[in-house]
Amino acid sequence: MTNKIYQILEKYWGFKKFRYLQEDIILSVLNNKDTLALLPTGGGKSLTFQIPALYKEGICLVVTPLIALMKDQLSNLKEKGITAAAIYSGMTYNEIDRTLDNAIYGSYKFLYVSPERLETDIFRLRALKMPVNLIAVDEAHCISQWGYDFRPSYLKIAEIRKFFPKIPILALTATATKEVKDDIIDKLEFKNAEVFQKSFERENLVYAVLHEEAKRNKLVDILNKVTDSGIVYVRTRKSAKEVAFFLQQNKISADFYHAGLDQKARSTKQNDWKSGKTRIIVSTNAFGMGIDKSNVRTVIHMHLPDSLEAYYQEAGRAGRDLKRAYAIALVNNNDISDLEYRVKTSFPKTEEIKSVYKSLANYFQIPIGSGKGMEFTFEINDFCNRYNLNLITTFNCLKELGKANLLSLSSNIFMPSRLFFKIGYRKLYDYQIEFPKYEAIIKTILRSYDGIFDHYIKFDEGILAKRLNTNKTEIVKQLNYLKKIDILDYLSQTDKARIIFISERVDDNSIFVDPAEYHKRKKNFESKINSVIKYAFETKACKSKQLLGYFGEKLKNDCGHCDYCLKGNKINITDFEFKNIFKKTIALLNKKPYNMDKLIEQLNDFEKDNVIYTIRWLIDNNRIKSDKNSLLRLTKGK
Repeated sequence: MTNKIYQILEKYWGFKKFRYLQEDIILSVLNNKDTLALLPTGGGKSLTFQIPALYKEGICLVVTPLIALMKDQLSNLKEKGITAAAIYSGMTYNEIDRTLDNAIYGSYKFLYVSPERLETDIFRLRALKMPVNLIAVDEAHCISQWGYDFRPSYLKIAEIRKFFPKIPILALTATATKEVKDDIIDKLEFKNAEVFQKSFERENLVYAVLHEEAKRNKLVDILNKVTDSGIVYVRTRKSAKEVAFFLQQNKISADFYHAGLDQKARSTKQNDWKSGKTRIIVSTNAFGMGIDKSNVRTVIHMHLPDSLEAYYQEAGRAGRDLKRAYAIALVNNNDISDLEYRVKTSFPKTEEIKSVYKSLANYFQIPIGSGKGMEFTFEINDFCNRYNLNLITTFNCLKELGKANLLSLSSNIFMPSRLFFKIGYRKLYDYQIEFPKYEAIIKTILRSYDGIFDHYIKFDEGILAKRLNTNKTEIVKQLNYLKKIDILDYLSQTDKARIIFISERVDDNSIFVDPAEYHKRKKNFESKINSVIKYAFETKACKSKQLLGYFGEKLKNDCGHCDYCLKGNKINITDFEFKNIFKKTIALLNKKPYNMDKLIEQLNDFEKDNVIYTIRWLIDNNRIKSDKNSLLRLTKGK
């Protein structure tokens, strides 16, 4: 077993060794054990289900709420020659039908689905016929009301187990408190669960909270000192644009990013940043999922997020190359009132929820008793303008309606143009003879795209127009005609959010929001907000210790390099003591490597905090380094 998983690792990923805990998680799954794995952002979670799925016959069912991540993983798998597909918002019934058929008959090794899709009749009927070898649940914290992104549809995942009673589940998440971990194990009905958790500590990441009234000026100051790639997180789309422009005025290469941009703009901005053409990306929390850029030196929060889970994930996008990086939050007293306002707006009144539901049903003209499974393109600004609704309140009402299992709202997603021939090759040949006007476009499509009789293919009308020496308008016209006469199915590209009605429309007076459950969730949200405020405004504790403590992990010593540690150490250590610790540390490491704790023990003639400060200084200045086994060694040539 072990030899084969290493062969798969090297064949598809080009690695000869696993990262910490990856092999243990894979072997647990292959031994048919329900497994919970907690690996930090960038810790290689996807590989822990991809390798066992490739090891075994059959198909891996991957449940994830993130469409962007689905598409990113699909692309990565296909580049490796591994077959995979996904079912997500925006696909037609025919596309879903075709994809499920191919999953049944062995065309794919991986099928990605949202948790909402697991509840549909079409999926459950087809699932019975699928040769599933593993169920992987990504972003598993969404299953818990104690999590920071609760999704009610995740509670239904365990129901799928009755179709595959002998198949293990691997639940994956980057962040989870003890309550969330216990909830995941309970809700997924784990038996004899194996739990693997990598430490949440990021030794190379310097956490700092800076209290500043003039945040933008401080931002410029920081980015002029830390001159490599960075991310600046803000709360609103307007702020993203304004802050990026402010940085440009101060001669810093920057651009903005948010979910309201069209797909072309988002792709261009993202690629420019990844390639280094743009140094700083200023964004809402829409940016980051699936982004794996190793040399991000700084992540700066201009506004505090709603939870420490979200902060840890976003900050964790810095320093993935394991070199020194900085996670900085810029705060002032306005942040406290902003977060308290978030509590008020995040929990709308029952009357507001009912009003939005009724307006939404009228907007899409859905009568009572109808609409189950129906899906629509949704422009929230147009909807709010038509019914004179507040945008923020409406968005939170839609989230509550999702928690009530009445509907599901997806974020803006790009769906490229797709094609599928509905008739066989022989009939298509006869049609070309009968209608020579369309022979050229049919032949060009057949020459350009494989598998067009088996599944929907993605294509670009502009490229097709160039190959036929015509214009895009003419191509669209011909495709629409061929669709009209049932030769093919043509779906033009879109870039809109989607609404799915999970249940048939009920009378708005029948909508029930459980007061006890509602109050419990509100209290949980308030608790998370208070944890963020405490982290930002507590001045007498190590920042790494605070973050790790929130996740139930104890750090033995202060980290030695966060804003609290550096401030304290700079005051206490003298130049004389620094030089003595410096010399003795170099002498010890010249003999043999030590881990941090053992090295501190060897230097017990000095104050521990001063020893930690000196060691961190040596690391930051490349005099010593930590190897893959966390042993400190002298840097070569130093």
